[in-house]
Amino acid sequence: MRHMPALTVYGVEVHDGCMQHDYPAMELLYMTDAYDYLLQSHFVAKAVYFPKTMRRLQEGENGEHRRLHVLWNARFVSAA
Repeated sequence: MRHMPALTVYGVEVHDGCMQHDYPAMELLYMTDAYDYLLQSHFVAKAVYFPKTMRRLQEGENGEHRRLHVLWNARFVSAA
């Protein structure tokens, strides 16, 4: 499990053109034995139930901006 390719990302900002895209980590990471323990602390505890789109990572039901920590595939993250 220490070699699993995921990072916790803090404060998601989604490009406008990607808002309707699926949030790929939900099924690929959170629904695995290695990461299912993070589902409660990342989403359920904040009353955000299983975000299906990238928009839901950045905005609430009423469009308010939120800062969440979420899992993301480490191969697609770079530091500036």
